[in-house]
Amino acid sequence: MDLSIEQTCPSCGAPIELHEADRLIKCPFCDVGNYLVSAGVSRFVLPDKAPECIAREDMIYAPYLRFKGNIFSCRGKQVDHRVIDTTHQGMDIPTLPLSLGLRPQAMKVLPVTDTIAGRFFKQVEKVATILTKATDMAALFSSDEAVGALYHRAFIGETISCIYLPLYLQDGTLYDAVLNRPLGKGDAVALLMQEAMRYNPAWTPRFLATICPHCAGTLAGEHDSLVLSCTNCESLWAEKEGAFHPVNWRILRSEQEGDNHLYLPFWKIRPAVTGLQLASFGDFLRLTNQPVVVKREHDALDLCFWVPAFKIRPNLFLNLAKSMTISQARIGEGASEMAKTMYPVTLPSSEAVQSLKTILANITMDKRHFLPQLPAIDVQAQQTELVYLPFASSGHDLVQEQTTVSIASNVLQFGRSL
Repeated sequence: MDLSIEQTCPSCGAPIELHEADRLIKCPFCDVGNYLVSAGVSRFVLPDKAPECIAREDMIYAPYLRFKGNIFSCRGKQVDHRVIDTTHQGMDIPTLPLSLGLRPQAMKVLPVTDTIAGRFFKQVEKVATILTKATDMAALFSSDEAVGALYHRAFIGETISCIYLPLYLQDGTLYDAVLNRPLGKGDAVALLMQEAMRYNPAWTPRFLATICPHCAGTLAGEHDSLVLSCTNCESLWAEKEGAFHPVNWRILRSEQEGDNHLYLPFWKIRPAVTGLQLASFGDFLRLTNQPVVVKREHDALDLCFWVPAFKIRPNLFLNLAKSMTISQARIGEGASEMAKTMYPVTLPSSEAVQSLKTILANITMDKRHFLPQLPAIDVQAQQTELVYLPFASSGHDLVQEQTTVSIASNVLQFGRSL
């Protein structure tokens, strides 16, 4: 479930309600668009109900790390996957609860800004710790068949944020300022206050004006789009290191009359593989032991992985990547010309690259012999391109025109909340 965030418009200061996955902010008051720059861990604070006798300067904020995303594990004889949403203390204070429970999802959180006058405890636990704990939680729900040696693990589509729990001290007792309930004696907290710090300006959210760097037109997209489009010069742009950079892209238009298709985005990734021979599509078919006769044209075709550029459930993500990668010989070239119904990119290319090893393991038929080889295999991106493919609606399913690969229509909407 997404966090609900109360944000002020960076242009006019009006209040805006956002969701955790939102990147493109369109203010309903001034109608100005701004794009939220991704700069590491996002920081939020739970709203408090501290009594008026507690000065705001005396408030204390304890960090909790939150992980939300998909965990893929290549273990034993299979590829396992779980969707995890969990929080854990960012520092060790026995008086505090280990987790925030459902509170971050049940109430609107506020971004940490310079208007917060209290002190923040330093985050001692590293991000790697919350990943380890999320992994341990995923293992608790793994099936018996998944038990065995772990050969590879990947975190795909994850969101890591820091959520602060507001606290205050009164008469030597530590209180939860959200519920106004005592947590215990505040002796340990009083000692930690010596190292607590005020607001760090580096935490301030940054925004980019949605202006095309090429033609100064207006960049458009949906609220959770990671790639914005300029219809004036027909270009696509993605934010990286605080600036918009052009995206190498094309679209394969439908050959059917009355183009009412939905164009879904895929990252077409030409891999650089070490640890095994995997240069051509023919090599790929032999390695994964696909039930096809490998021909000369297969060996002449460069291998590319086709990874969904949008979030969907982990099992569907693997299945769709598998089907499209196996069917790549039937996909044409296309051109850089926009269509009206281009589905938003919600999975960055960097995470698509991280998924390649898991996708390869999932496609391979003989997992018992292949999975133990994974630690010695490295798969990186040699070339990346964003390709939009036409999918036609046939009742409850969307069917890809060239490959006949299909997905259920309702999985797209569910994926927007992952």
